[in-house]
Amino acid sequence: MTAIAKRRTRRTVIGAVMATLLVAAASAMFVVGVITLSNSREGEAVGVDTRPRVELPATPNAVLAVTDDAGRLASFVVLTLLPAGQGGSIVTVPVNADVTAAFGPERRTLASAFETTDLEGFVPLVEEMLSITVQLAAAVDASGLEALLPDIGSVQLVLPADVIDTAGGGGRIAESGPQTFTLTELTDLLVAIDDDAEVDTSHRTDVAIWEALAQTAPVGVPAEPVPLDGVGRPVPPADVGELVARLWQGEVTVRDLLLASGDDLENPTGIDVVLIDRRDSTLVFSQVSPGLVSTPNLGSKARIVANFTDEELATTDGLYESTSDLAFELIGRLLFLAANVVSVDTAPSGVPPVTIIEVADERQLQATIDAVGALLGEVDARVADTVIEGVDVEITLGASYLQHELDRATNVTSPPDTSTPGSSTPGSSTAGEAPTTEVPGTVAGDG
Repeated sequence: MTAIAKRRTRRTVIGAVMATLLVAAASAMFVVGVITLSNSREGEAVGVDTRPRVELPATPNAVLAVTDDAGRLASFVVLTLLPAGQGGSIVTVPVNADVTAAFGPERRTLASAFETTDLEGFVPLVEEMLSITVQLAAAVDASGLEALLPDIGSVQLVLPADVIDTAGGGGRIAESGPQTFTLTELTDLLVAIDDDAEVDTSHRTDVAIWEALAQTAPVGVPAEPVPLDGVGRPVPPADVGELVARLWQGEVTVRDLLLASGDDLENPTGIDVVLIDRRDSTLVFSQVSPGLVSTPNLGSKARIVANFTDEELATTDGLYESTSDLAFELIGRLLFLAANVVSVDTAPSGVPPVTIIEVADERQLQATIDAVGALLGEVDARVADTVIEGVDVEITLGASYLQHELDRATNVTSPPDTSTPGSSTPGSSTAGEAPTTEVPGTVAGDG
């Protein structure tokens, strides 16, 4: 599950104050400068860019809708393979999540939008809600789900609540607490719908079941070899069944999505609906499926590299309890400034002394330098030596970022300095083009 640390009251107050400061100090420069340059075509094609080019890893994904016998949506997950083609992640999504993402006055849940006979109409709603591209989709009932999953025998788990199936007329079919279930029993639990229960209670049960299923992977040792294409890349699965089979041939993790506060959610009909926090969904999918993250904002497409160790985070006096906590906050600021975040790397390998900003297009360099002072503090800004396909700006956070945030939190610093905070290094442009490779370490995270 996504481990976003509890926000402290001190940080909540600081966040509100800093949001106001960011509007005044950085919005104009970032939105007008970086967006204008990223959309500009003036002076293009002066020469051929010969820098090496790399790609974000290919991570095929699928949505799986689990229904009861009446075709009602009971459980919903996004399944994603690792770049090697085996193992991956399961992202659980509440069936009462708002598919409109709070846009417009009317709320609509996943469950109410779902129809087993119209997956083609349903998938685009999921893509817009989660800002991802979906390649495969399937809807299955209990027996269909059992046929998809490998033969895993019995599974132990702790049910967080009683499971009651009022929709199917089964009454209480399982009690809360530690128990052992067969695969058939687990699929029956996933399709149970209690019309009288709080939806979040049912979702907690769903998460617990998917986590227990994931712990049975990998199934089959040694794993079956993944078919490769002509250049050595795993061939994408042909359907959801093949994707699930490959998923259970490696390690599988389950991640749940954080919900945004519903206090300001316009909900005139008062339906039972929750809003997925876009900061968290962006964090999760930019880690597990960076090549398939959508970019709906007008601004630049950013990749965040935040390789802080626990020891480095400890220097912030509790301001950040995990790297995911830090990345979550930075993603929120970038989204607020109309940028897109497509990739996040939080492997705890250590960070440079100063934050490094690398832009793909030299024309964006000065605008980026002008904008990042208020947002990131001291930086070393330069033109990237290697171009990452689909990424305009790569932000490698350094120790200076932690100090910048700590200073702001303790009200030590003066107002943000928007003068040139870093150095720039011109990029190269000569004839020819290097072969494309893959960005390492982008499908990772501390959860």
